[in-house]
Amino acid sequence: MRRLHFALLFLVLVLAAQPLVAVTYYVTHQPTLLCTSSKSPYSIFITIQDAVTQVPAGSTINVCPGTYPEQVVISQPVTLRGVSYGGQSQVVIAMPSTPLAQTSSIYFSSVSSVAAQVQVTAGPVNISNITVDGTAESSNCPSDSYYFGIFYSSGSSGTVDEVEARNQNCNPLGVGIGAENGSGATESVTIENSNTNAASTIGIYACSEESPSTLSASIKSNNITGSEYGILLPCPGVTGSISGNVINAVENSVGVSTSSPATVSGNTVIGPANGVGISANAAPDILDNTIQGAAWGVYLYAAGTITSNHILNSGYYGIYFASNATGATVKSNIITGGPVGIEFNCNANTVSGNTINSVTTGLGAVPASFTGVNKFYNVGSNTTGGGC
Repeated sequence: MRRLHFALLFLVLVLAAQPLVAVTYYVTHQPTLLCTSSKSPYSIFITIQDAVTQVPAGSTINVCPGTYPEQVVISQPVTLRGVSYGGQSQVVIAMPSTPLAQTSSIYFSSVSSVAAQVQVTAGPVNISNITVDGTAESSNCPSDSYYFGIFYSSGSSGTVDEVEARNQNCNPLGVGIGAENGSGATESVTIENSNTNAASTIGIYACSEESPSTLSASIKSNNITGSEYGILLPCPGVTGSISGNVINAVENSVGVSTSSPATVSGNTVIGPANGVGISANAAPDILDNTIQGAAWGVYLYAAGTITSNHILNSGYYGIYFASNATGATVKSNIITGGPVGIEFNCNANTVSGNTINSVTTGLGAVPASFTGVNKFYNVGSNTTGGGC
């Protein structure tokens, strides 16, 4: 009997010492063409929604190249990534044939409902190497809703990396990628190295209306084309940064618009011809950006710091202070071309060390108390008082 007990104990110890074999999860719309050479056990799902619902929390889901017409709601922490196979690397989440289910929103629900092709409700959820295509017919277009390619709703977190959101434009309320958070724990969202193309309203969006902030957003190294707002932070409670993005703005639009104190740095904004390169309605740091061909290069509604930007060929003003924009510091900027370099609008601001070249008026509507020293080259009038 003792020998039997010893044998059983030995067997239990041997089994306990064996490493657990991880299961690899795949999604493919063609089960006979599974995109793996993995020798480990794996599970196959036909839809992305089945996978994100059924795998254990914290799993990584590999999505094989192909087109997946479905709405995806991710309600647990996972990593969702497209993988390369057979010379292909494009995973497309397309609009389903039926209308998108709607959800709540902090910012947009006051004027309209929200629908998302991919909605994230938990975190961390990391999404990479996936295209979300909003092309839709009238039958499945969310005609009365803001609709997102990817939407991190309140209480979620994670990273969007190497993703494309495109053609969210079957109605005038399309948004490429967005994140928001309400009361409760602070959440963090990173949107990086991604492309948004032809979203009708907003390329990238973030919002938290709480004070202190409950959303930290890092929006960096993205390419944004063809939206009314390239990057929009319309709420006062977002912290973080907007950095290194390239925004090809459309006419009458805004490249970057922020009502939060998030830092705006190192971005390139091309255009918009009748719009604003960077608009700020808070106390942000705006530095090291390049803005070319906007009607207003930087439009400041509140105190802030505008430093070391390069503003080229503005249609009206390189830097413009709204009537309540006092206490700003503007230094070491290079402003070249356009009617007016910096328009004070009679506000008391610190403006010094800037280089202004080839404009009609260097500094416009300057208060009589102004004492700043700037450099002027090829300027018709260095400074005008404008009746201040």
